[in-house]
Amino acid sequence: MLETPFFFPNGNYRLFGVLHEPKEPSKKEGFVFCAPFAEEKLWAHRVFVNFARDLAGNGYPVLRFDYMGNGDSEGDFEESSFETMLSDTDCAIRTLMEKVGALESVNLLGLRLGGTIASLAGENGSNISRLILLEPVVNGSAYIREMLRINLATQTSVYKKILYNTDALIRMMKEGKTVNVDGYEMSWPLYEQCAAIDLLNQKNSFMGKSLLVQISRKEGDISQPFKSLQGRIGNCEAALAVEEPFWKEIKPFYARAENLFRITQEWLER
Repeated sequence: MLETPFFFPNGNYRLFGVLHEPKEPSKKEGFVFCAPFAEEKLWAHRVFVNFARDLAGNGYPVLRFDYMGNGDSEGDFEESSFETMLSDTDCAIRTLMEKVGALESVNLLGLRLGGTIASLAGENGSNISRLILLEPVVNGSAYIREMLRINLATQTSVYKKILYNTDALIRMMKEGKTVNVDGYEMSWPLYEQCAAIDLLNQKNSFMGKSLLVQISRKEGDISQPFKSLQGRIGNCEAALAVEEPFWKEIKPFYARAENLFRITQEWLER
């Protein structure tokens, strides 16, 4: 397997990516990985790397990349938004097709907010054949408010009290200020666009195949929100993978998600 780090342009900034290419390419499909948001991207990084390597080992070229203002990509995080993430994903799809000329289509694999991005990017991409949505954020408003609660926890830790409640933080962003969430400066466009996401009421016209994966520490049934989402996505299979929530700060070191890898590979082979 060949792993090539490189920069590629999207408008007036450059994105950083790593292309994983199999020694003997055997697939006409490639993968673009859509990373989760902020610290979730950090904690999921090692699993994503090994997932990309496994897929490349099975003949699929894979492009991992950083959104604008994230990781090694150019730009400031506070200037990023859900729209820039979608634009960056579209650019990554085109770049993979250009880099690997023999590809006929691209699959998107996304985790958490990256799964939401993959779902919406699938609406726009004529070259996208399959979507793999891992624990996607279904309700953006609930998710982004959860992110703001991290700021409240930080205030309590530093000042021993909450100086600005959630409504005050939202008002600050609306006035043009940024709000710090785990070291990331969140701006109003990012908050507003994420809060508007509701996959259960989103028009879905994607014509390819989809795999929706719920990740849980224990065996059980698919949750009702994911069942509802599955029903809104045509030709969608839902599965539950027993894994630790590796996109969070957890006690065990998590380099691989074997059950998740297996479920994905079996679905691809079918």
